[in-house]
Amino acid sequence: MNRPNLLYIHTDQHTPFVTGCYGDPLVRTPNLDRLAAGGARFDQVYCASPICVPSRMSMLTARHPHHNRVWTNNHILDSAIPTHAHAMGAAGYEPTLIGRMHSVGPDQLHGYAQRLVGDHSPNYIGGGPGVDRGILDGTSGPHRMSLIKSGPGLSGYQVHDEVVTAATINVLNELGVQKRINGQLDPFSITVGFMLPHAPFAARRAQYDYYRERMTLPKKNLSFAETQHPYLRAWRTYTALEEPTPDEMVLRARAAYWGMVEAFDAMIGQILDALHANGLAENTLIVYTSDHGDMVGEHGLWWKHVFYEESVRVPLIMHWPEAIAAGQHCDQPISAVDVTATMLDAL
Repeated sequence: MNRPNLLYIHTDQHTPFVTGCYGDPLVRTPNLDRLAAGGARFDQVYCASPICVPSRMSMLTARHPHHNRVWTNNHILDSAIPTHAHAMGAAGYEPTLIGRMHSVGPDQLHGYAQRLVGDHSPNYIGGGPGVDRGILDGTSGPHRMSLIKSGPGLSGYQVHDEVVTAATINVLNELGVQKRINGQLDPFSITVGFMLPHAPFAARRAQYDYYRERMTLPKKNLSFAETQHPYLRAWRTYTALEEPTPDEMVLRARAAYWGMVEAFDAMIGQILDALHANGLAENTLIVYTSDHGDMVGEHGLWWKHVFYEESVRVPLIMHWPEAIAAGQHCDQPISAVDVTATMLDAL
């Protein structure tokens, strides 16, 4: 077998509970579902921290947040720490990053040879002062405002992901041309980073309407008084969720989240179609995961930052026709810290 390729796809804030192959009967995720059906689905994968940067830097380095000294979204990963991308480069690959990584600070590569699309917003402490974010201002972070302004619409995050998708397809088409001309191709390593389904809770009208008509309330929508743990009380106060969220607001935000999941699944489908059309699929290890989940209203909570399953558990799917048998399920508890190290070992 020739040296394999790697296509590593990760999203931002995708809870596995909103995925067809993980048992959600409502969401439409045909592309993740076909990846899982043709490969291995891991059912108990837990991130190192339910916060973007600590989790992402842990997966990038295969080290826990306390070893990286990256605990919040303002901490900068030391460029001297070797990463998955450094290891791929040392193995003879030219690791390419397209899109989201959420690396804070001046080093926006951390071992990648090139980055074709950057993050959506500035990645330095205090970045972006004076930026006019329009009607969705204040809706990307953990605050009640993101629920108040939820509904049908289009955020810059989805536009970013559409650019990422187009750039990835372009790279795969170029690789396909090289393969057809030369009869062979050096192995490639591509990391694709999506912003969705991170808040703002805004989805295109057709997708939003589909889910709004069918959406149900969370089964565990506890009131503030019933949330006993002091941290959760403090967190709900900080995010302006002291009072129960009106049902209509909950249904609206959930419908938008489900719509965003469908949206990025469709983009993944476009990338997979390009991979197959260019004859690159058979010897490519495809890995899909996310940095953490989203509470989506369960336990009366939203976003991440807590250690409920919806927040701390992540999806993990691996697909590799030449090496992974179809239809496998793994129920063993797994740390997301080990995902990139496992990829390297497989390659």
